[in-house]
Parts: sequence; structure tokens; C-alpha cells
Amino acid sequence: MPVDYDKSKAKLEYKESDAMKTDVDENLILFTTIPQPSDGDGSSEWIVNGPTKAKVLKAPGYPARIPKPHRPDLYEVRSTPDMGFGVFAKYDIKRGDLIFSERPLLVSPMSLGSLSEIPSHYTPSQVKQVVMFQNEQLVETAVGRMTEQNRANYKSLHNSHQEDGSGPLLGIMRTNGYGVEALYDGSNEKFIYTAINNVGSRINHR
Repeated sequence: MPVDYDKSKAKLEYKESDAMKTDVDENLILFTTIPQPSDGDGSSEWIVNGPTKAKVLKAPGYPARIPKPHRPDLYEVRSTPDMGFGVFAKYDIKRGDLIFSERPLLVSPMSLGSLSEIPSHYTPSQVKQVVMFQNEQLVETAVGRMTEQNRANYKSLHNSHQEDGSGPLLGIMRTNGYGVEALYDGSNEKFIYTAINNVGSRINHR
């Protein structure tokens, strides 16, 4: 972090949003639980802007129940000697078989941006450190809203960003997120969202 950066200026301004309310203010960061109330399939914590949340609430069939696999015993999550936890098949799996389904632990913009103005004399590296410091506050707020079990599941995920200045919770998000390409802010498909999952994020992938 730059030695002259005033951390107290990175004030987190957000709104806790009712899950069923369609918020339209693009200038507010919303924290919300979707779906709410729970339908038995669990729920996800969201960091989202108003119009994007409205897209979700207005999607045909929302909220849909998650599909259930016919054989929930097709896989297991277990520890490996040198790569942490992974997902392993226990039986032969046919093409098209539903192996598992789950709601994400967290859904967030892939790029959260800065919460406050950053001094213009900072180098690109310093700007990155400040932005990650601010983003850690956002993720910390979302994780703090999770159920106790979801919070424990989130914190148990691997963090491969422990040496670059990323906070521990942001590091988990950066390590384990899957892009949700169909969900993005405004009309710019570059601003897509990411989903962090309990089982899905443990699948080895490149």
C-alpha cells in the first residue's frame, strides 16, 4: 500500500436491498440475498447494481428451483497430497448426466472497481493495491451476510493470491470465481459477473 494512502477515506457506502425489490439506482452498490425467503435450495449473497438485479428478478421463471441429480453419489470432494481439495468421480459418468447442482455462495461483478477517488500520482501498481484494499471491504461485507455454513464453506476455499496484496476474502473470490457471461452491467458485456461455489469451485480447471 502507498505510505501516504489514507485508509479511512475508503468509506463503504452501500445499501442492503430487499431481495424482491427492483432497485434502479445505478450509483448504489447493493448487497442482497437471492432468493429470499429460501426455498429449500439455499441462497446466494450478491454484490450487484440496481439495474442488473432487476434483470435477475424479471428473468422468466425466477426464482426457479435447482435441478436435482438422479445419482447424488457420482462424485466426492476429497483432499489431495499436494493440490488441496478436489472433486473426483466415484463411478463412470455418462455424457449428459447431471453430476451436481448448487446455488453460488457469492455472486459479484468480476471487476469491482474503486470505492473512492485515488490520487493521480500513484503508480499503476499502487493503484492496484488500493483497489484491492477497497474491494476486500466489499467482499467482507457480503461474506458477513452469509449463513454460518455458507461462510465456513467460502472461507475453506483455496486462495492463490496470498502474495500480491489481495485480502484473504478477495483472494478467494479471485481464485475460485466462474464467469457468468450472461449477466453483466448495462449493455457492456465486458462487465460480467463471477460466481463462487461450494463444490463447483473445487473442480480442477485451467
